[in-house]
Amino acid sequence: MKRFLILIIIIASFLANACNKSQDQLERIVRLENRRAACDSLQPFLLRVETNVRARALEALGKLQDDKCLNDLLKMLNDAELGVRLEAVFALGQLGNSEAEAALISRFNPTEELEINVRIVEALGKIGTEKSFPLLLRLLKDPQVRLRGEAAQSIGRMAWRQITHESLTSGVTALLDDLDAEVRWKASYALMRIGTGLNVGRLRQAIQDNDARVRMYAIQALGSLNDLASLESFGKLLRSDPDWRVKVKIANALGNYPLHLSANYLDFANHPDASGHIRIALIRAIGSSALKEPERYQQNSREHNLAKQFLEEVLIPPEEEADAKKDKEPPKWTPAEIGAALISYAQLLGESAINVILNFTNYPHERVRARAMEALGETRSPTVVKVFETHYAKAPAIVKIAILEGFAKIPNYPSPQLFVNALLEKDAVLVALAAQGISQDTLKSSFYLQPIIDAYQNLPKPVDAEAAKMIFAALQKIGDGRAVPVLEEALKTPDKVISQAAAEALNKLTGADYSTQIAPQTRPHAEFRYSEITSLAGARAFIKTNRGNIEIQLFAESAPLTVWNFVQLTEKGFFDRLTFHRVVPNFVIQGGDPRGDSWGSPGYAIRSEFNQRHFLRGTVGMASAGKDTEGCQFFITHSEQPQLDGRYTVFGQVTSGMDVVDAIQEGDVMELVAIKR
Repeated sequence: MKRFLILIIIIASFLANACNKSQDQLERIVRLENRRAACDSLQPFLLRVETNVRARALEALGKLQDDKCLNDLLKMLNDAELGVRLEAVFALGQLGNSEAEAALISRFNPTEELEINVRIVEALGKIGTEKSFPLLLRLLKDPQVRLRGEAAQSIGRMAWRQITHESLTSGVTALLDDLDAEVRWKASYALMRIGTGLNVGRLRQAIQDNDARVRMYAIQALGSLNDLASLESFGKLLRSDPDWRVKVKIANALGNYPLHLSANYLDFANHPDASGHIRIALIRAIGSSALKEPERYQQNSREHNLAKQFLEEVLIPPEEEADAKKDKEPPKWTPAEIGAALISYAQLLGESAINVILNFTNYPHERVRARAMEALGETRSPTVVKVFETHYAKAPAIVKIAILEGFAKIPNYPSPQLFVNALLEKDAVLVALAAQGISQDTLKSSFYLQPIIDAYQNLPKPVDAEAAKMIFAALQKIGDGRAVPVLEEALKTPDKVISQAAAEALNKLTGADYSTQIAPQTRPHAEFRYSEITSLAGARAFIKTNRGNIEIQLFAESAPLTVWNFVQLTEKGFFDRLTFHRVVPNFVIQGGDPRGDSWGSPGYAIRSEFNQRHFLRGTVGMASAGKDTEGCQFFITHSEQPQLDGRYTVFGQVTSGMDVVDAIQEGDVMELVAIKR
């Protein structure tokens, strides 16, 4: 008996040691990820006996997207463990390298686990060429629902990369009759991505499908084709469809038609069933349609006057709105709707819109003031430059950004002085926009090179990665060798994103290859205890908004560093009282920006954590200005968005409160954000 107990103790001790060693290896991988370490630092983990360590190393390589590990990844396709093979397939798809295509095709086997085959098809959609066509065509008729749907989805991904063929289009079209709704909506999405050579009659039938996702993408496809015969059906659905997202797709589709064809449907914006999302989409459609209007229909046509009259109903003069507030009557139109109307009004009337837009340059709501400045830029009139110069100095950052962006749209502006003034700011965003604007004038920009260099060097450090990339691109475009020392110094920055941006600018400026001098790793902005990461398994986030509560399941196992960062910021109260500063109807609501102008960050960037999760309705992802530039801004999807898969970090899923997500409008407030572990 004593011998038996001793044996049990030995075995338990052995297992405990093995578990501890495994945890140590997993921690090392996470820390290497946090430093954006190169591929070779992760290679040794692929040789470990522990299945979870090999799988985790492959997951890290999928996030890293380093071509140097291609051969190692190919070897892992034959690993004995399913989880390891899955991660190898995903990582190969993330490389964006078609050299893996043949290996993936040959690895597809009907006797293999379904999950592996589905992931192979997904990866081929990301990296495949014409060589993948025979397999994808065959799978469109496969008895497995998931394979049919994934084949259609991958054909859509390939079409997005400008790789398609009429045989694929025909095969996907046949799936619009599939009995499974998952297959039908993915087929509809793929056809929307293909965009040409479509069976219009079959798409017109699809907009009557009982699944809203099928209807949405079929409408988008027909709209991009400018199918005139669909307009009447669009009008009927605009009034009758039960899903607001479908109505938004219709509004967006109307924007593809010239105004004399679409204007008759715009009055739905005044309908009691028109939500804020639908109204904004219809308002924006006016501007889009106006830009497509043939000259013979412009100005004073019935449809033109209808659109003008409607927009002028939205653009109530500020004093009248103030009177309404005194009488405690809420204004009919929200600031977001007024802002959209200002842009469309400028696109509709051009220079003739200026006098009305000027009424909003001192509007109480700063986001409306910003839209007014943006609208003035849309007029392309040199007369608005004086307005920009008058308002710039005392404007808040969000308005200054709109002024600089609007100024850049004015052709042949007399002097870049407004940009030069912005270079004196201590705000990296304003400096970056000014540098970008100056660099557009290739005849004069070299004269202003030194002020741009001085402005960059005087910015508080560290400089935001997105702003730094814009400044480096401007220096490169100016094409003056005096920028070389500045860029070479930036090359030494212990941040791979900034260092790589400097190397790319130097290469374009000098023709020399600086790739070997790029920082091998990024210095983490903060250290963590690994126990803090592992303790987040099962954690949830609760967002209390002015419209209700949203509950989110956090995916610490898929995006550990992102979740850890989100939790750290939340527990400091970082998100409390911030707004949802960006809302794109039937796409996303986006919040978490301390500046409120889409340019904000927590003062540092975290790494991208691309993973195998998909962007479904209610998925929570990190906003990004490029790989490894995430920080604090996050978004929640209104509907499935396959084009984001593997390109943005998924770190959560709404489990309660999607009705609140649907109701959120631009400017709504996150009153409180909390974490429950």
